[in-house]
Amino acid sequence: MFDYLGLTDVWDEILQYLELWKKEIPDFPEINFDTDAQHTFEEIKDLKPLIFRKLFDNEIIFEEIVLTLFPDKKTLRLLLNYFESKETTIYKTLAEKLREKI
Repeated sequence: MFDYLGLTDVWDEILQYLELWKKEIPDFPEINFDTDAQHTFEEIKDLKPLIFRKLFDNEIIFEEIVLTLFPDKKTLRLLLNYFESKETTIYKTLAEKLREKI
């Protein structure tokens, strides 16, 4: 399109700015929440069981998002132990679902 309009110089300039911008953008933030598993566990352990059930029941979300956020599964193991220590049925069910996944 730029060739057709006779604007190849503009396209070259855009490419140069994109390359410069790519070099200057900061690194992406850390998304491995297993880096500090204990802290992450403390932050999420008291979420409503319904939230965990939705995450564990949806295979795509679990595989593509949960395992991306917790690649070493350290936090997930802490959650599993926590769920297993609870007496209520909902937590036993969550423990079973999570045990199957990890």
